[in-house]
Amino acid sequence: MSLLSMQHGYHGYHGYHGYHGYHGYHGYHGYGQGADGGLTGLQSSTAALVHAAGLAPLLAAGIANLAPNAAGNMARWAPDIRGNLLQASFAPRMVTLCDAGTNAVSITFDGTQIWQIARPSNATLAVQAGLVRTYIDQRGDRGAEVLAQTGDFSAFFGIIMGLSAARNPKTYELVAHVMTMAGQMAMLPKHMMACRRPDEIDTRIMTLIPTPGHGAFPSGHATQAFAMATVLAALIRSVPGHYPDLEKRVDLLFRQAHRIAANRTVAGVHFPMDSMAGARLGMQLGRAMVGMLAGNLSPIAPASLDPNTDPGKDFLYADLQPLLPPANGGSAMSRDPLFGWFWEQARAEFTFAAPGA
Repeated sequence: MSLLSMQHGYHGYHGYHGYHGYHGYHGYHGYGQGADGGLTGLQSSTAALVHAAGLAPLLAAGIANLAPNAAGNMARWAPDIRGNLLQASFAPRMVTLCDAGTNAVSITFDGTQIWQIARPSNATLAVQAGLVRTYIDQRGDRGAEVLAQTGDFSAFFGIIMGLSAARNPKTYELVAHVMTMAGQMAMLPKHMMACRRPDEIDTRIMTLIPTPGHGAFPSGHATQAFAMATVLAALIRSVPGHYPDLEKRVDLLFRQAHRIAANRTVAGVHFPMDSMAGARLGMQLGRAMVGMLAGNLSPIAPASLDPNTDPGKDFLYADLQPLLPPANGGSAMSRDPLFGWFWEQARAEFTFAAPGA
């Protein structure tokens, strides 16, 4: 089980399906007593002791309550609740629309269009299926990666940054929430595009893993991976003294995102065009998240893709490099208080001072 699976309890094989159950953080987890005997013992113990507290009324003057609607309260909430709060802040600012006439799907952030894709034709699907077949030869080299990345793949970024669960718990948690939010944002375009998977249209494409139960275009893995890389790149750029080789690591983060996305084609579950559309969406979502996290929004020019203009186009990192978020520049925007709390918690993990020093 991976690090974040242990920390955050994801179910299914996709990070964006959220946290399973509440029992990992709620209920009896804090007691350390999972068996009925332990709970019975707690009940009898408290019943025996509580009478010693007396029967006098509680004085309201002695209650120190929490500040209402304060971002600092995030430290008190369980990780799944923090994730729910971030999603509730992020989702209303993102709107997905489908043009009934052209079947093009677009997404806006705060009313400004940031991404648009056109639906691939059947002719394009046929050409792309041929590309998928060429990826199958890489399964011997990449099979282990494919399987490891079917669920939470944060560790593939963490190893580039030298992250540790002991040093970087909030960074890992932030990345988990980014993964969830980005994956959710890919679901409506997938539904609206309603594109079948490669193995459904070409029997020569035998998948390495079970075919996911949703549409192919755009790729959710690509969306998640590039959103995660975008946020992590902005995070470590915000603490430039931490890494002596900062920009090399930033480059590797995006190369890792590309490899994670391409591995889905190796697995036979995505066309290359799916990953290109998802990568563009992920970077745009990541930029929007960084704006809410840090209050600094890098330029978000609309990212459009029509796969029918070049049906044989592969998913190449060289084609993505001109689209990567810049190291500098951008405009100030209103920082979301809850996102901002997470940002500062994560940034503090990249300093050399002791907490509170």
